[in-house]
Amino acid sequence: MKRLFTSIALVSLAVVSFAGGLLTNTNQSASFVRNPARYASLETDAIYFNPAGTAFFKEGWSFSANWQMIWQQRDAIDRTAGQNTKYEGKVYVPCMPTLMAAYKTGDWTFSAFFGMPGGGGKAEFDNGLPSFYYMANNMFKNMGLPLFNNGFEQTLEQMNANPNDPYVSQGFKYANGGTRVSSVGSQFESTQYLFSLQLGAAYKITDNLSAYAGVRANYINNNYTGTIFGEFEGTANVVNSVGDIMSSSKNYTKQEYNIDLDQSGIAFAPIFGLDYKIGDFNFGAKYEFRAITTVENELNEGKDLTSVLPAFADGNTLRSDAPAKLSLGASWQIIPCLQIMGSWQYYFDKDAKVESLMDGKDNMKKLSRNTIEYNFGAELKLTKNFLISAGIQYSNYGINDIYTSDLAFINDSFMTGIGGKYSVNDKVDVNFGYCYANYAPDRDIQSIAEGLSTRYERKTHNVSVGVDFRL
Repeated sequence: MKRLFTSIALVSLAVVSFAGGLLTNTNQSASFVRNPARYASLETDAIYFNPAGTAFFKEGWSFSANWQMIWQQRDAIDRTAGQNTKYEGKVYVPCMPTLMAAYKTGDWTFSAFFGMPGGGGKAEFDNGLPSFYYMANNMFKNMGLPLFNNGFEQTLEQMNANPNDPYVSQGFKYANGGTRVSSVGSQFESTQYLFSLQLGAAYKITDNLSAYAGVRANYINNNYTGTIFGEFEGTANVVNSVGDIMSSSKNYTKQEYNIDLDQSGIAFAPIFGLDYKIGDFNFGAKYEFRAITTVENELNEGKDLTSVLPAFADGNTLRSDAPAKLSLGASWQIIPCLQIMGSWQYYFDKDAKVESLMDGKDNMKKLSRNTIEYNFGAELKLTKNFLISAGIQYSNYGINDIYTSDLAFINDSFMTGIGGKYSVNDKVDVNFGYCYANYAPDRDIQSIAEGLSTRYERKTHNVSVGVDFRL
């Protein structure tokens, strides 16, 4: 049973992430969805991507309101012993909002950002995952229950040799056994939200150089629920010592093991940035410090399991840091109607501490290295009021087989974004975009269950609309 609920603890690793590092969502504007190379932006979304660049805003107020709808497919395919059983995982976020505001007066610009740079949705595994299936089978097998159709057939001799069986313990035996069938299943959900409020100020040092300082406050709220069950029924004659039939059947009813856990915590992290603007070129830099985060458990169901899994105990605390991140970006207005941009991000994943409910150990230490990310994009102005854009993002993670599990799996990804911007007038812009992230290559690994070979596949779609306006 301990191995079974250890697998449930892996739900804590089912991080819901969409664009960016292992633990970070960088898709914080509709402009990013259509072109992810935003880290030298001087548009309103610079409040998040290049906050020092806000010093070059126009005088007065600037606002941005963005909406995103995201759906993600996260499948695990059990390829053990040549089979090809798919366990489908789904993530759906109908509304991921982002709000930004800035006020420029003289050389100072004060800004605020609210969004979800982590989590943001529910990961559902309606038919469980391969590791849960095998561990459930093993658990029920060890309880002495025959699982004919799942590869653990028990003979009458084995059934009669089980001292824990209530009939055997009374001196009866099984004879003339009929077909005994069973089904084993599981269902899990992981809901994660990381809300952030960022406040700061940029100062225009010279006509070309500006600096930014701010702080981000994170509020984390997670919920993990899971059920593993077995349903048993069948027939076997129970006889006494002289062969008289005492019972013609032995029925097993449904057995369930449930867990329902909430986690919450608050953390703060400083942010610093620089921007250098000269002619048709702009360069931005930002460093976000690690948000040292401690989450506290609130165990709603499964309190009797704490002797098996002490990390689940109500009131227990675990570290769940948001990693530090360095961003560098550049943009070049080649001609009045064409701009190109690029950026580079480095996530200090291995310095962040994320303790697992499985064993309390820091899961990030298993990574082979930190995440590196590259972005490239271009914007072409077709008319005075309308431009189109496209961009790509390549995320190169330090993933290895030791880190990967059924719920903590991700491969290097390519994200492609397309879209446009329509300027209603000189004060209102409407941004819209679609992006698709393909995590490749799909690969087979040896997972936590001995001898279990699993292929992991993952794809993400995102549509977004945003409105920028100035007062």
